[in-house]
Amino acid sequence: AVGKGADALPLPFPILDDGSTVRAPIAGVVAGLRAARHDVCVTLPVDVPLLSARSVRALADACADAAVPEAGPLPGAYRKTALGPLEDRLRRGELGLRDALAELDGRFVTLDPWELANVNTPADLVAVDRRARALEAALAVAERLGLRSTEGRILQDWNDTIVHLAPHPLVARVATSGVRSATGVDDRVIQAREVAVAAHVSARGGPVVPPATSPPPGPHDHGGLVLTLWDYAEVELGEIGPLQAAAALRALHRALDGYPGPLPALDDRLDRAHALVSGVEPLPALAPDRRRFLGDAFVLLRERVEVSTRPARILHGGAHDGNLLRTRDGLRWIDLDTVCRGPLEWDVAHLGEEAVALFPEADRELLATMRLLVSAEVAIWCFSQYGRAPEVDEAAHFHLARLGEGV
Repeated sequence: AVGKGADALPLPFPILDDGSTVRAPIAGVVAGLRAARHDVCVTLPVDVPLLSARSVRALADACADAAVPEAGPLPGAYRKTALGPLEDRLRRGELGLRDALAELDGRFVTLDPWELANVNTPADLVAVDRRARALEAALAVAERLGLRSTEGRILQDWNDTIVHLAPHPLVARVATSGVRSATGVDDRVIQAREVAVAAHVSARGGPVVPPATSPPPGPHDHGGLVLTLWDYAEVELGEIGPLQAAAALRALHRALDGYPGPLPALDDRLDRAHALVSGVEPLPALAPDRRRFLGDAFVLLRERVEVSTRPARILHGGAHDGNLLRTRDGLRWIDLDTVCRGPLEWDVAHLGEEAVALFPEADRELLATMRLLVSAEVAIWCFSQYGRAPEVDEAAHFHLARLGEGV
């Protein structure tokens, strides 16, 4: 470990003093290369502790003068041949390590972006532990089901934790969201219902990512976590237009019709959101005045909706663009754990205004209220798990602001 001896940090290992008055990564790399006993060194910044042995080897194997990820320059592999040019730049006060790469024979290495996550705060450590437990559970279940040589790669961690069980065309959805447990909902029940709904839709040719068939989709348990297995869908780049999303939602609704199993009512979900915003210690990430506004707006909007006589139908429940993937087989919906019975306008409210043309039967006045109620509910859920992921925090503030403009 390279640092400043004068800092006298209480660490359980020796610190190599970098011998420089500047505080810049280039000083640490230079000191490390000077002291190294080997020709190639892999240098890790202290706030990137998740790099796997596989990635360390990939950097070392690719090293000419240097090898770094596209996000570079650290972590990175540096050869002794880089020491002279780096020392010269440090002496001249040119401290940008990324700029120094232009003078070196460097290589770029593609690494899993989740391994490059910065860990700087206690909340970051909580996220690291959550992902590590999810990976462990997914790999343990894969091994138990006879899937060999499996490597887990996190695809998403803003709701549950989604793990690609490479090289198999399978994805594990590990229930790590704290929202369900906070409201007394059983993960196994939710996930079993999601698998059943998705199987029904898939069998009718509906636009969903289907659950796995071999091995069985589950739910499976490991280490106190529940997970299900799904086909891996290769996501393609490109925007999904509002009319495309609306058509995909229409197709999903047709395939959902006739589902024979029990489904919760939208009101049940709204009851849980109300419990979160009005509890004993509600939404600590929100200032009291903002929390009161959110709670009052939610109650007001819900009262307006409850006077509606619109019939209930089977809905996705969370039909926003984050739950719609562009794949080589067309648009596919995911995250069917939100499927419920309620008025059509709830699902349509998640779509852009242009999409409403494909739903002429939607009540425009109710739809306008539903848009605001959706924002209120999303804000409640996101502030209840604030800090889980940047996407969650961004959605929390976006929907609270939208609510403030509309109410």
